[in-house]
Amino acid sequence: MARVRFRHDNGKYYSREQDARRRVSSKNEVNSYGGLNRTLLLILITMVIIFIGGTALALAKNGGELSVKYRKSDPSPKQVVNSSLKSKQAVSAYTELGQIRAVTKGEGDKGGSLLIVAPWFSYPSNDTQLYEELAQKEKQAKSIILGYFSSYTKAQLLDMGEQMVKEGIRGKINEQLVMGQISNVYFDDYMFFE
Repeated sequence: MARVRFRHDNGKYYSREQDARRRVSSKNEVNSYGGLNRTLLLILITMVIIFIGGTALALAKNGGELSVKYRKSDPSPKQVVNSSLKSKQAVSAYTELGQIRAVTKGEGDKGGSLLIVAPWFSYPSNDTQLYEELAQKEKQAKSIILGYFSSYTKAQLLDMGEQMVKEGIRGKINEQLVMGQISNVYFDDYMFFE
């Protein structure tokens, strides 16, 4: 009995047995990919369940509120300026200091902690002389802030609280100003790193 040869779609000639083997091997490849896809899908679903469950557990453990370690962020300069327009004491914001990296005082034989802070000041609105003085004394203001943080340990700063730190910095900067006084100190960032 002679083998019947026929032409396949890709232009090559195969016997019926070869063609049948090709079809079986391609089905096995499809089945192996299907199993791989199912396995990957199961892994993905498991990861999503773990993530959602962990988040729910953490929120339930903390009563649905943020931990004490997280600070409540200060309002943005735009929010402060807009809210002051409604009152009789309109303020402007001096935001030119940018982000400052300070090192706190060391504790015992340990070195100090790295602190990243992004301060900005509010001052009476339309006080261009004070704005110009703040711009001229920008390096001095940064130096005051760096000196303030380097004189306290991380534990002392955390015990004092952010509001007392802001008051201390405001007082030290106002001592150096001649043309006016800043109203408040705000922090966009206030983060300790080990």
